[in-house]
Amino acid sequence: MPTKYDVFAEVVEKAPCKQKDLDFKKSIYAQVNSLVRTGWIKKDSQGILNPIKNDETEKIFRILKWSLKNNVNYNPFFSKNMKQILLVLSKTLPKLNPKKLAGNKKNNEIIDFLEKHQFILSWKRSPKLGVLLNHKILNLILGEEIKEKYLSSKEITNKVKNISKKEINPFDRKIFEFLAGSAQLEGSTVSIGETVELILNAVYPDKPAKDIQMVKNLNEAMKYILEHLKEDLTLDSLKEINRVCLFSLDNRAGQFKKVQNKVLGNTNFKTISPEKVEEELEKFCREFNSIKSREECLEKIGFIHNQHQRIHPFADGNSRTTRLLVNWLLMKFNFPLLILKTGAFERYMDLTKLSKKRDDSFLRDFILHVIYHEEILKD
Repeated sequence: MPTKYDVFAEVVEKAPCKQKDLDFKKSIYAQVNSLVRTGWIKKDSQGILNPIKNDETEKIFRILKWSLKNNVNYNPFFSKNMKQILLVLSKTLPKLNPKKLAGNKKNNEIIDFLEKHQFILSWKRSPKLGVLLNHKILNLILGEEIKEKYLSSKEITNKVKNISKKEINPFDRKIFEFLAGSAQLEGSTVSIGETVELILNAVYPDKPAKDIQMVKNLNEAMKYILEHLKEDLTLDSLKEINRVCLFSLDNRAGQFKKVQNKVLGNTNFKTISPEKVEEELEKFCREFNSIKSREECLEKIGFIHNQHQRIHPFADGNSRTTRLLVNWLLMKFNFPLLILKTGAFERYMDLTKLSKKRDDSFLRDFILHVIYHEEILKD
C-alpha cells in the first residue's frame, strides 16, 4: 500500500497532473484527500494536482529529493518514531538500545535502517554501541546538529587489527557494495542490487548510460587490482587503474594532468601542480610499497588516501582511483574492504575533498570505524 509520502513524491515529480497520471496500481484516493486536507497539495475543480510550497513541504521535499537521489527508502525518515529515536540516541550515545527505545519493533527496524545505510557506525553488537553521524537529513528531522562520539584511535585500531584475515572472493557481495558506493559518491544512481545484477547477470538497469559504465569500469579496475595484489604499486599501475576507471567516459583516461585541477566547492583543497605530479607520485609509490605489516597498513591508511587525493594526478577519476588504492592496501594485508554507503557519504566528503584542513588521523579513524561496522553488521 503506497504511503502519503509515496503519493506526494509522485505529485511533486509529475505536477501539474491528475490522480490517474500517478503510477500506482492500488487506489490512492484516501492518500490524495489526506494530502489536500493537510495542505501539502491543492486540487482544483478540474482535478489537477499541484504541490503547495511552505516550510513543512519544503522539509519533506528535501528529504524526498535526497532519498531518491541516493536510492534510499524515504518512508523511515517520516516515521513518528524517527525523531524520538534521534532525540534519545543523541543523549544516550554510544548506547544504541537504551531502555527508552527497548521492546519496540518499529524502533528496532529504524535503528537497523540507520545501521544498514551507515548513518550509525556500530562497534559492538551486544550491548549495541556505536556513533550516530552528523548528517544533514538527520539534522533536519531532529532540528539540531548531532555530536559525534567515536572510539579512540587505539580502541578502533585494535578492533580492526583483530579481525581475522580474509581472502577476498571476487564474487562476494561486499565487492559489489564497494563498487556501488564508490560510483554513487561520483553521482551514479545505480543501486547495490542493480550492481549485482549488472556484473553477475549482465542485466542493465534503467539508469543513465554513464552511471552504468562507471560501475562496469570500477569492476574492471578491481579485477586489475586483484590480479596484481601482491605486486608493488608503480606509476604504470596507477595509470592503468585510472585508465580503466575512465574507459569510454573521458578521453584523458590514464594520463597525468596537463593543467592545474581544482576541487569544486572547496577553495581550501590545494592539489599538486602538473609539473610535480610524477615526482610526488614516485614518493607516494615508495611510501605505499614500504608498508610491510598489518599494523602499518592501519596506521597509514588515512595518509595513503589523503596523499593521493591531494596530488590529484589525473584530469578526472582521482577519488575513484584513491578508493581503489585504499582497498588494494587493505586486501594486500587481508583486511575487509572499505565500503562506503549513503549515510556516511557526507562525513567522508567532509574529511576528504570538502575538508577545510587535512587531517589524516581523523580520516584514518573514520575509515576504521566504517570497516569495523561493516564487519560486525554482517554477523
